[in-house]
Amino acid sequence: MAQLVGPFLFGLGIFTSLGLTIGVLFEVLRNVVANEITWAIAFQILALRLPEFLVLGLPMATLLGTLTAYSNLSSFSEIIALRSAGVSPLRLMLPGLILGLLITGFTFSLNDWIVPGTLRQATKITEIAKGEASSDYQEKNIIYPEYQRLQGDTGNREILKTLFYAENFDGKQMNNLTILDRATTDTQRIITALAAQWNPAQEGWQMREGSIYQIAANGSFSDIEKFETSFFKLSDAPLVLATQCQQPNEMTLPVIDLCLESLRLSRNERRIRTLQVKKQEKFSVPFVCIVFAMVGSAIGLRPQNSSRATSVGLSVAIVFAYYMISVISSSIGVWGTVTPFLGAWFPNILGLVAAGTIIWRTG
Repeated sequence: MAQLVGPFLFGLGIFTSLGLTIGVLFEVLRNVVANEITWAIAFQILALRLPEFLVLGLPMATLLGTLTAYSNLSSFSEIIALRSAGVSPLRLMLPGLILGLLITGFTFSLNDWIVPGTLRQATKITEIAKGEASSDYQEKNIIYPEYQRLQGDTGNREILKTLFYAENFDGKQMNNLTILDRATTDTQRIITALAAQWNPAQEGWQMREGSIYQIAANGSFSDIEKFETSFFKLSDAPLVLATQCQQPNEMTLPVIDLCLESLRLSRNERRIRTLQVKKQEKFSVPFVCIVFAMVGSAIGLRPQNSSRATSVGLSVAIVFAYYMISVISSSIGVWGTVTPFLGAWFPNILGLVAAGTIIWRTG
């Protein structure tokens, strides 16, 4: 285990620094040179973005650490000596797998508990410094359709149940609302209101200065009712979507689940699949540490005589191939070509198969 720590820390420093430089540093320096932000803000942004790139660097460092450690043992024929003594390949790989498991847990915690908040804070600081500050919520044109499935003589059919539209949102209340409510199939109503605010105690919307237009089945207005204030038992999904479901990269697992529940009846399939893929990636991205630990250990167990430079080069090639496949796989998961689960986990499955094949041939 001790021989794994040195190469792991070396890889963590190299890969995290490289990712931070390519992903953030050049853009931050450009903003500093253009006098859009100060050096103090630049360092603050870099510090806040560091956890994001640690999540990417930890799996790469795990791969380099296991590959280098086992390659060194193999170069000095220690692996051959242990195999001659009857030690199986799986037993030899155990320290690498333990390292991968520990790093997986740490990466999951970092990716779900720390990164969303620091990423959101870094974005806000950058926008404020450049005079482009935007709110944390959707300010204009909040639209939410809700569907329901009805069973009839001709089978099941899906119809629009509610269409919620608010012209703008100030963070506390929706303004200039128009709501089509088809609670029953025989009649429907159109609700207009100057403003509406969510009431969490009663789980509904408190609206003011509006009208209710009752529409009969033949399309005629059967009644018009004006109100100063009125309470409506409608879903809070528009509020959730406007306040918490803006940037998937800035969401924790509970927020993703909340947004998926709010979108469940909206039939916005692409947005639902995007969040489903992102939810699966919360688990599959940390799990790649175990995959890379297996791949690095399996390759390192093979008889060879390689230097650290060779290990670094091989690690870079494996990482590049993995993340290329990961981007493509996640994209087709969002498109709906494959399930969100398979889209997020396919690169890991491929890595486990590759590691298993190498171990089988080595054994």
